[in-house]
Amino acid sequence: MAVDLYPTALIAVAITAAGIIGLKTKISSSIFEVGAGMVLANALGIGIIPWLDFLGTFGGLILTFLAGAEVEIALLKRQAKQSFGIGTMAFAAPLVGIVTVLTVFTDWSWQAKLAGGLALTTTSVAVVYAVLTEYELIKTPTAKTIIAVTFVNDILTLLGINFIQTSFDLVTVAFVVIMIALIPTVPILLRKVVRDFGRKAVEIELRFVLAILFAISFFADQASLHSVFGAFVLGLIFANTIQQHQEILSKMRTVTFSLLAPAFFIRAGMLIALPAIIANIILVFGLLGAKLLSKFIGVYWLCKKCIPEAPMFSTMLFSTGLTVGSITATLGRQLGYLSDIQFSIIIAAVILSAVVPTLIAKRFVPTNIINK
Repeated sequence: MAVDLYPTALIAVAITAAGIIGLKTKISSSIFEVGAGMVLANALGIGIIPWLDFLGTFGGLILTFLAGAEVEIALLKRQAKQSFGIGTMAFAAPLVGIVTVLTVFTDWSWQAKLAGGLALTTTSVAVVYAVLTEYELIKTPTAKTIIAVTFVNDILTLLGINFIQTSFDLVTVAFVVIMIALIPTVPILLRKVVRDFGRKAVEIELRFVLAILFAISFFADQASLHSVFGAFVLGLIFANTIQQHQEILSKMRTVTFSLLAPAFFIRAGMLIALPAIIANIILVFGLLGAKLLSKFIGVYWLCKKCIPEAPMFSTMLFSTGLTVGSITATLGRQLGYLSDIQFSIIIAAVILSAVVPTLIAKRFVPTNIINK
């Protein structure tokens, strides 16, 4: 079947425009990509064409893999007490808050409440990195603690979405055994691939990582654990080793953020029903307020104790959300937990949570610690 070049051209222009606007405004281009998807679907009547559906699905998997692969295991060990304490509260407090709001003000199913709550528990690694880098805080001890907490928060979210409705069997047991076996095996295999085939035009090492990613994602689906769970756990297994080969990570980021991630966010935007957001705008802002308030109640006192030099700044950064929240909401929709209207409401709140707390955080930047 021939590719329809009209929607293809519009999508390509939208991806490029979103990237330019993101750079000019210093706001994540992902937000504008979701917005572009909404315009394409709701204003221009463009549907999700097959190649975009594939690339968007692929993008979600590789973004989840990178979320695991970017985790600095050594940093988590060094910051174990603070990161797991604050990270657990940053996850649990908004989950309780969002589920409570949805229980009181909606008639959503309990799976929809949990999926929506999980999507809004996240902390955006991308936003956190961007803000810390913008204000030259990225190399400070404060930044290390904030990043470690962010990792824990997102790990708990991605684990949580997979256990809303569990169905374990012998395939699940086999999956767990294989993942455990991969922990010592992956470093050996990757080093051998890089040594024997690395730095060639055919990029065998990149093909190797992607092949394992697809295989494990498929296996996770068969094991009733969902593909994104397999992708994330595989990323964690790869983390220490792949971080020693920055050229591989650099190539994966290039492929991901130039094509696959935009496809994921454009596709997510095209799934959003704009009339549903307008009709439920009070609920959207209510969910945003519930997230910000519950995050503040849950982590501010811990931040005052563990990050005394920047309690409000760090609390607001922990209140951001974007990529993992979008992935979680998308998975909730795919699994049938969220209807199209519910998905639209949650994604709108996720996008707002990437912007509003970031703007607040910038008013509390601890510039006094930069030179310490």
